[in-house]
Amino acid sequence: MAKAAATGRNLSLVLFLILPLICLVSSHPTDTHSLSCKVIVRARPALRQPWYEVQCSLDGESFLQYDNHNKATPLGDLGKAVHDTQMWTDLIQRLEYLGQELRKILANTKQETADPSGHPTLQTIMNSKYKQEQIIDASWRFNISGKYFFILNTMNMSWTPFSLEARGIMNDEQFIKDLKVISTADSSYWLKELLKHQKEKPRPTSRAPDIIYLPPTIDVTPHPSTRQFPNNKESIIIAVVISIIIIIILIIIFIRMCVKRKCCPQGDSESGALDLTVKPLQREISSSP
Repeated sequence: MAKAAATGRNLSLVLFLILPLICLVSSHPTDTHSLSCKVIVRARPALRQPWYEVQCSLDGESFLQYDNHNKATPLGDLGKAVHDTQMWTDLIQRLEYLGQELRKILANTKQETADPSGHPTLQTIMNSKYKQEQIIDASWRFNISGKYFFILNTMNMSWTPFSLEARGIMNDEQFIKDLKVISTADSSYWLKELLKHQKEKPRPTSRAPDIIYLPPTIDVTPHPSTRQFPNNKESIIIAVVISIIIIIILIIIFIRMCVKRKCCPQGDSESGALDLTVKPLQREISSSP
């Protein structure tokens, strides 16, 4: 009985130490969140076609559709949840400002950057990554008529590549500063508020999230970042560390159990129990006449 109780206590100790580590690993992949806004600005749109369109998503789930005709439209449960919040109002104001500034820049774009219709189209994607209540990566990806592609990394304010066609944007210092604020400070606030309203539910695997249609000429070159797949590397490191800790704990418990068995063999306990029963009999015999 004592041996079984000791074994039970040891197993309880192992579970007590291992369960928090398992919870840490299971929660780690969801620590990083992404806010993305896809923008299209047309110099001369077709009849009844908006000159400005935006769609924003959180972790791939679209929650806002905006254009200069219909203004802002909430999408999905998340969009409905944040529709009447201050965050929604701030985001719309920023999108309106962004559209006006990009339209001015597009108007000054050279004619050789025009698309086959003869008028340039500017496409940009803002992507901000959020982890542990702070922005860890932020960038703006620009594409002019599917011909000229460049990236502004607002974490270190660098351009990739340094393109002459991007001069219309690069030369506007105040606008560049605003792009940094939008993708870092503003996005940090928006992400924090969005995550408060995000519902825990399984994501569909057969249906991709809704996105704005982009012309087939858009460049899909991957982001040249050195932070690719950060979650996979960190998960592997944490899993290895936890495995080592568990092995050490099990070895310590095994050694303790072996030491106890050597110090307190079963024979001693049985002989002790036998002595307790023999001594009273000896007293009775010695006391008898």
